[in-house]
Amino acid sequence: MGLLTFAGRIVLVVINIFFMLASLALIVAGFVIRFAHDWLRPRVSAILDEIETKVQSAYGDASFNTDNFEFGSLVGTLCYIMISLGVVLLAISFLGCFGACCSFTTVMLVYSIIVIALLAGQVVIVILVFGAPDTIKDRMKTNMKDTMSDYDGIQGKSVSALGWNWVQQEYDCCGAESYADFEAKGSPYKDSATNDNAAMSGSTGDVYAPVACCKTLPTSDSERTTCAGNGALPSETNSNLNTGCVNKVWEQVVEDNSLYFWLAIGFCFAFQIVLIFFACLVFKNRGVTGGLV
Repeated sequence: MGLLTFAGRIVLVVINIFFMLASLALIVAGFVIRFAHDWLRPRVSAILDEIETKVQSAYGDASFNTDNFEFGSLVGTLCYIMISLGVVLLAISFLGCFGACCSFTTVMLVYSIIVIALLAGQVVIVILVFGAPDTIKDRMKTNMKDTMSDYDGIQGKSVSALGWNWVQQEYDCCGAESYADFEAKGSPYKDSATNDNAAMSGSTGDVYAPVACCKTLPTSDSERTTCAGNGALPSETNSNLNTGCVNKVWEQVVEDNSLYFWLAIGFCFAFQIVLIFFACLVFKNRGVTGGLV
């Protein structure tokens, strides 16, 4: 065995151990985000506390609370993707580490093929995220719109309603694409004298857009009229009614952090190329017998 091959085995073991630890961290993070609601609550409490205080004050409902909010349910699909991806990466990393440690060249051949396929898949994902983001955004919009049919406004206590209210206040947006999404899905947030139109300052409302889309949550009927409308379209000066949440979340999460994404992508690509090179080298130098083991 040549010196380069021996060094390659060491590199394979070290890098794969690193990826195994990263995979475990990804799995743990997915479970924590999905199920550790009480632990995550303080990290999103500012907006929830404001919603709770404003609703109690404006609608006179002292019993209203946001205790049912679950951030994990809001991003449940993402959590399951994180967990599944972590398990797959853990298995691949273990395979590479095992093959390099024991010098099983058949395993290294299989490992190199898997990593090449994984690298190709990542290239496709990068192209979609940065070259054709609408493909992903359209899917996000469809999934988000499916949760709107039972949205019952700023006073809603269901996980779905609280999730929408938090997102719209946190990201200054409204609906997946606009307030019209709620209309298209038959959301009951406008039900007469209930939900967003419930009595405020002694007067019932006739909102045109969800109260949660107001740039500042109202504390009186006049403020509600200004930001949510009274049978007529409110001004965008006071409402985010035409600012879609998908584009806003994408902008703040992906576009504003594009430098970190490119650094992470570059790091992963570089290490995977190194892994492929040394895995192929170990297989190539499998001994004078030419056997696969």
